[in-house]
Formats: sequence, structure tokens, C-alpha cells
Amino acid sequence: MPAADSARHKLAPTRPLLLAMLAWAAGILADRYGDVPLAVWWWSATALLLVAVVFRHLGKPQGFATGLLLAILCVGGSWHHLHWNFVAHDSLGRFAREASRPACVEGVAVNRMMWSPAPTPDPLRAMPVGPMGEVLVRVTRVRDGQHWRETSGHCRLRVAGGLVDVTAGDRLRVFALLRKTPPALNPGQYDWARAERRAGRYCDLYCRAPECISVVEAAAVSPISRWIDLARQRCEWRLTKYVGEENSDLALAVLLGERERLEDTTTDAFLETGTVHLLVVSGLHVGMLAFVIWAVVSSGFLSRRWGLVITALLVIAYAAIAGGRPPVIRATVLILLGLGSLWFARRATMTNLLAVAALVVLIYNPSELFRGGTQLSFLCVAVLAGFGRVIDRRRAGEGQADQQAAPRRLKRLIHENAPGYQQALRWGTTKIGQLTLASFLVWVIAAPLVAYHFHIATPIGVAITPIIWPLIAGALITGFSICAVGWLLPPLGELLGAICSWCLGTTEFIVKEAIQLDVGSLYCPGPALWWLWGFYVGLAVLTLIPSLHIRWPWQLSLAAMWIACGLAVSASRSNEDRLHCTFLAMGHGTCVVLELPGNQTILYDAGSLGSPQGASRTVAGYLWSRGITHIDAIVLSHADIDHYNALPELLERFSINEVYVSPQMFDPGSPSGQLTAPQYLRKKIEQAEVPIREVWRNDRLKVAHPAVQIDLLHPPRAGVEGSDNANSILLRVRYAGRTILLPGDLESLLYV
Repeated sequence: MPAADSARHKLAPTRPLLLAMLAWAAGILADRYGDVPLAVWWWSATALLLVAVVFRHLGKPQGFATGLLLAILCVGGSWHHLHWNFVAHDSLGRFAREASRPACVEGVAVNRMMWSPAPTPDPLRAMPVGPMGEVLVRVTRVRDGQHWRETSGHCRLRVAGGLVDVTAGDRLRVFALLRKTPPALNPGQYDWARAERRAGRYCDLYCRAPECISVVEAAAVSPISRWIDLARQRCEWRLTKYVGEENSDLALAVLLGERERLEDTTTDAFLETGTVHLLVVSGLHVGMLAFVIWAVVSSGFLSRRWGLVITALLVIAYAAIAGGRPPVIRATVLILLGLGSLWFARRATMTNLLAVAALVVLIYNPSELFRGGTQLSFLCVAVLAGFGRVIDRRRAGEGQADQQAAPRRLKRLIHENAPGYQQALRWGTTKIGQLTLASFLVWVIAAPLVAYHFHIATPIGVAITPIIWPLIAGALITGFSICAVGWLLPPLGELLGAICSWCLGTTEFIVKEAIQLDVGSLYCPGPALWWLWGFYVGLAVLTLIPSLHIRWPWQLSLAAMWIACGLAVSASRSNEDRLHCTFLAMGHGTCVVLELPGNQTILYDAGSLGSPQGASRTVAGYLWSRGITHIDAIVLSHADIDHYNALPELLERFSINEVYVSPQMFDPGSPSGQLTAPQYLRKKIEQAEVPIREVWRNDRLKVAHPAVQIDLLHPPRAGVEGSDNANSILLRVRYAGRTILLPGDLESLLYV
């Protein structure tokens, strides 16, 4: 092979920015998992830079490149160390404690207060929750007795009961409850404290009423943040006015990222169909806006360079209005680099563009490397870019074949001279096929990462994505047009609003119908981290180093072997000689997980006094962390909501053999004829076709291992006089000479 051709297959000469990004990311990973001291990073970076300079003077480019990449690795590690471990000495987080306590603070609103409606009424929610407002605050002072103390830091401020008129730049005085952001208390539970720490926030504030917030000083008109906030308000007002009340919340979610306005049922429907990314402002939105702007400004009435400038400015403005999330930053960087290449008439590879975008995101916040949304965003774009490259190569190959073969040229000539409707039909069929194939590839390659972070697989997304993408594109184009020019001509705004509303309404209808299918989505534990690393590193090596010359049958065989290895390890969970009893931290509630010898799993209660969805996520997260996908039995101690409100959603996430209850569990209907909480629960269990077994004193539960005994010591079949607590199921578990008593909320009885 000639030297020039050999160089083409090497990674370093053609993808230097990719190597720089990988070195930066490797430094972040090394610091996160190795906890390297900051001084070590600094001294190592300095020494490696000196070594690189020496190699350059000696005329050894490989040594120079190696030293430079290692120096970049050390700089990336030190930057992450600073971001992750260092907190200002006057940070408000240092004043916060784990338990909430009253505080009076002053600060400046970073954005406008966002409003979310009250959750959908649920019979299993013991404590009703009303609407909630939320704003990000840069804290400046905290009151210490009669004196004010200077402080710093950012935190979330939540206010119950309604929306307060707060805009970016307003100086606020707040009487609230201050606490540290609570960490995860159970294995597999989402760690809010770690997520907030990634953003540099270590505490939060909660107000019980809007009257606890007062605006000390209104924001000036001049700051850029104020202008951005005003522009966002205008866009919201126009979308609400022209799209209509029925779909205005969905329009605000799709176009401006205000997903908080949507009902839980709508958000869950998009999540279970794999289309929840449409509710987050992402690269699709920014790219569509850039396409529309470029199509307008390049129509001939402006010069090429003015068109590039206007497109870039409007894209930056939209990114600022949309909130500057990592997917938006990534898409904005990609578009600006693409516009820059057009300005300088230079061709840039998609690999280098993605590497620059990733580097910008990781410099902005190195902890974004560990965020699932950021990982999925870059992965999906990389897959689509690779698919587009394959399509381009195929077209180029077909073009060369057409020039060499007379029959192919004749066939192409016939197609070009076919009637217009036939050409349109052929073009549409081809595009739909390509879109379906691209959707399938994205789903297959992203499925392990989605399962790892969100414990769900959504095959239905492959089928409905080609249908709803044109609808979302139509909604984006008309929505952007409403914000930009619709207000100039009200009739035009009404027309655009009607089109946008129809596109969004049809999209929501398709999504909600899709979740009714049994094969629409599947909850799963997700792969292990080591398997995930092996899968994506291997995929990257095969993609970025074509010189390996591994043909696709061998690639598929390697992938199948790796998948089989992961399945074998996950299926090897064995617990033959040990009994695990885990009491989950549910707040005001109970859930005990019994992992018995013989790979049986029994739950004793599953509920919390708070959100049923939150309780079910806590229980499911722990079970998935243990590799459990099947529950042999659930024992419900008594009829208090905080002991069973997680069960309906657990029925959707796990296969359950049976549910054990006492004869006193399900009471008759209420006088009003509406379902009480126990009756509602019973209806859900029956809909899931799970048998309900009544048990009482002196019964023994059937278990697989003969050395395990689970007996019921209470209540008797007729029950006892008293509250539900007095009729709690008292479970005795005996194994290997040890005894565990699970009493529910058993309290004093009225008999001896």
C-alpha cells in the first residue's frame, strides 16, 4: 500500500480534534474514578508540555503529538477536579444541613420563574400537591440573626401554591426552608445530590407560599439576560395565543423546552415510546431553525456572507432563549462550525465537528460526560452522521456505475422523465425508507445506553418515528414562523397556529395510541457498566479505524458474542445459600425486599406517603440494581396508602406471581359510590391479571427452599376491632437459626 493511502487509514492525521477530545475526556474519567490530587495534575501537565516542546525541537512529531495529548489529558483532569471538588468558602451550601431549617436569603434570579401544574389527581396520593413554581437563584446574602452575611452560589428556589412574577435579573428576598440537596438513600435510586453537584449546586430553597418571596429591586432593562427573558416571554405569549389552549403547553415544550407544563400522562407517553427527546430542545430543533433561516436568507435577496451572518446570529439567539442546555450547545457549535466552513470555503469532516462540539460542552461543564442526556445526544448524532456518510457513498457508487453501464443510464433516464407524481412518489418512498432505517439504527445502537440510564426499551419508537418526524418538523417551522413574523399579520399567525396545533395534536394522538400496544415498550434492568464500556468502545474502534478490515459478518458475530456474554452474566444471579433482607428508605412508608435462597423475591409492602410514581421508581431502581426482573409475591400488610401505593406501577415494570392480603384489606365502596384507594388498587391488580390471595394467622407462604419458613402470626381471619394498623399482617421469616419479624404498623389490640 502506498504511503499516502496508508496515512489515510491512520487516526491521528485525519482526526486530530477527535484525539484531543478523547484525551480531555480520559482526564475527566481518570480524575472522577481515581481522585488524583490537583497538584499532580498541574505538575504532570507542565512536565508533559515541556517534553512535547523538546520532541518538537528534535523533529520527532510522534513524540510531540503523544506528549501534547497526555498534557491535554492532565489539563482535562485538573479542570474536572476544580469543578467537582472545590466549593467557595462562602457558598450557601456550607450553611445548609440535611434537615430543612428556616432561612432568609437574598439573591438574583438567573431566569424567569417556571410554572408546573398540579399533578393529575391520583387516589393513591395521600398528600395532594398543588402547582409549583421554580426559579434558579444566584444567592448574594443570608441573614445571620440581625446581621447579613455575604454568601455565594446557585440553588433552586421552589414555591408552592402558584406562580410569582419573577423575571431574570430581579433581586429577591426569600423566607424559605434551606436544606442540602438529598442524596440517594437506596441502591439504584436516582441521585439528585450528584446531579445538582454536576451543575455546581449544593442546596435548595423551598417556600410554602408565594407571599414568602418579594422583589426587592426589579431588573434593569439593559442586561442581556433581561433581554433574553423578555424575548422568551414574547415567544410564549405568541405561541399560546395562536396555537390555542388545547396544544399550547405541548408547543411550549417542543419549541422552548418547557416540559414542566405538561401533564404526567403526556410526558410518560412520550417516554414509553422513545420520543421524549422531542420535548427537550435539542439538535433537531436548532438544526431545523438553521435550515429554515438559511432557506430564507439564501433565496437571493441577500449576499451569501450576509446570509451566513444572519443565520449564525439567529441560531445563537435561539440557543440563548432555549436555555443553553448541552444538546443545544452541541447543535449550535456544529451549525456555527458548518457556517464557518462555508464562509472560508473549507470542508470539515463530521467527526472533527462533533469532536469540537463535545470539547466545548466538556469545557463548559466537565461533568456533562456522565450525564445520560448528553451521552445520548452525541451518540444519536454520530449514528445519523455515519448513516448519512454511507448514503452519500452509495449515491457516489451508483453514479459511477450509471456512467459505466448503459442499462443503468437508460433506467436513470426513464426515471428522470417519468411523470411528476411518479417522481414524487419514488422520492417520498425512498426518504421514508431511509428515515425508517436511520431510526432503526439509532434505536439499536442507543438501546443499551437508554436501558442503562432509564431502564426501558422502546421498539415502538422505530415504527412511529418516521411518521411523527414530518409532523414535528411542521410544528417547528410554523412555530418559529409565529414567533418571528406571525405577529405582523394576524391572519397569517392564525393560519400558522392552526397548522402547528394540528401537527402537535396529531403527534400526541399517535404517541398515546402507540403506548396501548403490548410491544410498545419494555422495562428492563439495563446492562452492566463494564458491558456498556466494552460495547461502545468496540463500536468506536471498528468505526474509526477502518484499517482493521473486519468485514460486517465478523462484526455482527462479535456483537452477538458480546451480547450473549452480557446476558449470561446477568442471568447467573444465584442466591442458593443466603437470605437477603433489605429495608428500603421510603420516607414515610415501607418496603422490605426479601431475596430468598432459590432465587425467589418477596416484597413486604411497597409504598410511601408521597408520590406513587416516586415510590415505584425507588423500589424498581433497587430491584434492577440487584438484577431482579420478576417478583414471586408481594405481601401487603394493611390498607394504609403509604404501604401499597407503588404497586400499580410495579405491576407495569415487573412480572408478579401473586399478591397476598389480609381479609380486611379491601373495604366495601364508599357511600358516594366512588372507588376508595383499596378498591382502586384491587382494580389495578385485577387488570394486570395477578391473583390475589387472602391469608391470615397460622398460614405459611409457599417458598422454594425447604429451610426457609415464612409464617403469619397475625391477624386472625375475622380480624380484630380497631384501626387498619391493628389488623396488619405480622410476618415471621426464619432461616439458618435467625428470625425476622415484619409487623407492618401493628399497634395495641382491643383483645387479649
